[in-house]
Amino acid sequence: MNWKRALRWAGAYFGWTVLFALLGVALVAGGGYLLLASATMTPVGPTSVPVPTTAGAPGLALVVAGVLVYRFGKAWALYRTLTGAVTDDVSETYDTERVKSDIVSVLDDRLSDMQQDLQSVNREVRELKRDDNDGF
Repeated sequence: MNWKRALRWAGAYFGWTVLFALLGVALVAGGGYLLLASATMTPVGPTSVPVPTTAGAPGLALVVAGVLVYRFGKAWALYRTLTGAVTDDVSETYDTERVKSDIVSVLDDRLSDMQQDLQSVNREVRELKRDDNDGF
């Protein structure tokens, strides 16, 4: 693989993963803020501790969504860049038009052989019919 192309695909992967990581962190931060904002301060001993309530469910959902966005985005970026890099590399080394031309050439040769065989069989059948008709 060309090193410039490899660098380009690695940069694309890095860019996509950073984008999804930032989006995931933003969702997690927003969810964390909602969780803390909905928490009630409960005295425990000499200090007060924030305890989340059921009003924090949207915040928890945002935290989970942030983690899912990051994980899905990372997997999607890997799939997109890996398949793109392989396609680029293979397209240079594997010429589909040449392969198609080779296949058509082989098929043409086989079809012409079959046509010659059929013509010779037809001639022989005609000769046999002629011999049968001449014999009676």
